[in-house]
Amino acid sequence: MRSSKSNLTQLLIGVLTAQILQLGSLALAQETTDWRTEADLEKQLQSTFDLVWKDVPLRDGLMNLSQAQRVAIFLDRRVDPDQTLTMKFADERLELGLQRIAAQLGIGMARVGDVIYFGPEETASRLPTVAELQTQFAKSSGHPEAVKLLDRKKYAWPKLSTPVGLLQEVAERHSMRWNNLDAVIKHDLWPAVDFPPMKTTEYLTLVLAGYHASYRFNPTDNGVELQLVPIPEELSLTRVYPYAGNHDEAIAKIQELFPDAKVQSDGKRKLAVTGPQQVQDQVGKLLRGGTARNTVVMPGAKRYTLNIEQLPLGPVLGALEQQLGMKFEVPDQMKEEMTQRISFSVKTVDMTGLLDAVFKDTDFAYEIQEDKIVVTKKP
Repeated sequence: MRSSKSNLTQLLIGVLTAQILQLGSLALAQETTDWRTEADLEKQLQSTFDLVWKDVPLRDGLMNLSQAQRVAIFLDRRVDPDQTLTMKFADERLELGLQRIAAQLGIGMARVGDVIYFGPEETASRLPTVAELQTQFAKSSGHPEAVKLLDRKKYAWPKLSTPVGLLQEVAERHSMRWNNLDAVIKHDLWPAVDFPPMKTTEYLTLVLAGYHASYRFNPTDNGVELQLVPIPEELSLTRVYPYAGNHDEAIAKIQELFPDAKVQSDGKRKLAVTGPQQVQDQVGKLLRGGTARNTVVMPGAKRYTLNIEQLPLGPVLGALEQQLGMKFEVPDQMKEEMTQRISFSVKTVDMTGLLDAVFKDTDFAYEIQEDKIVVTKKP
């Protein structure tokens, strides 16, 4: 009898221990990050960072970068998460660094709400506009269930979640239903994800991105039905901006930066701009007096804009080492000659274009050797 009690006690201890360990693992899996959002995220994207990856698996690299910067990153299911990547740069703006990673992979990068999305270029180029249009459709639908999709919520899911389950959960929470979910969404098992607070329209846009799909609202007698549709090839988004400045100058600047955008003025206080959400974000900054950017990033290539007027070559090379992430190797017998003053101006050139300009009117040549730049005398 004493032996039976002992065995039962050991069994109960074992069960309780297993449950405690399971709860501990679950809590660890569901641990969340204090993600940067809104103005704080924008500030962080303009800050600089260093990156050294050598044969780093993509998912691991993005996860570590995401946690270090407190910037939420979502990788599309169609991108191989185990492919390795080798990259190195220093003092790079975070936003441009993320674009360079995407370009190196031959994919696109986009911002949806406060999440950075990595996925096929075709999807990435349209996703921010899709999210904004879905927000506008929900707002103008007149259905309380749809309007509630605009409330900001904290979304996350554990490892081995399925997209069908995630989408059904959203529909049930908002008293809606899907009519063609199984026909479009494949049975996947997804890694754990933690998002910052976002509109449900943004959340649905990200979950459906991997299927290059979106959705539309179908009002019925029994409420709102959600129907999956392909992301349209042509997306039109128009936004009206109050603007009291010179309209002709503003229109000229917008069209210089974004030639495909259409701009109309009421001649007084408003400008109407038609273009994708990425353009709308930049136009908004421009009209508020900020700096707008239209950056094209080539795989692995950082672009440089620099103007130098009569500065000694030596200090210029020293300053460039941090920007290039590479050391200049100058023979000792040549260091006294680094006082030669140089002048040049370059705009959005790659590293070779920058170095060509630096050494063009000097007595020196250069050669890029792995992680250093060797300076020699011209023959």
